[in-house]
Amino acid sequence: MITASNLVYRVGIFQPVTVRDIYGAQAVRYQFVRNVWADVKFKKGSRALDHGEVWLPTTIVITTRLHSDINERVRLRWDDKIYQIDSLNRDRFNGSLTITATEVDKGSGVLDGGDFNNDFNNDFTSNYPMVV
Repeated sequence: MITASNLVYRVGIFQPVTVRDIYGAQAVRYQFVRNVWADVKFKKGSRALDHGEVWLPTTIVITTRLHSDINERVRLRWDDKIYQIDSLNRDRFNGSLTITATEVDKGSGVLDGGDFNNDFNNDFTSNYPMVV
């Protein structure tokens, strides 16, 4: 069962939008949708066993409530980093959504032209844990 006290981080959701340039070529841009409360943990173990790495800072596991606007194509922003979804597991019984996501390579060009730096920072809540 998912409880509100575990959802202490703000995660931004960015939907892909296909646009055309002046020459008719298509490009994918990511548009800010909203922020959701979530629990975020670093995923450890898989690459440590496979590649001998001690720490894996690029893969996270996000647990949040079910949201209809989260699918496999969205990008997520947390801790000033952009993540793409690797797996998406919905649990309708508990009303939870478990996402495994990997950080997007900054040199891949995926971050160009998106709203990653604009709308997310205008939210009243930062993505740091709540102080109780």
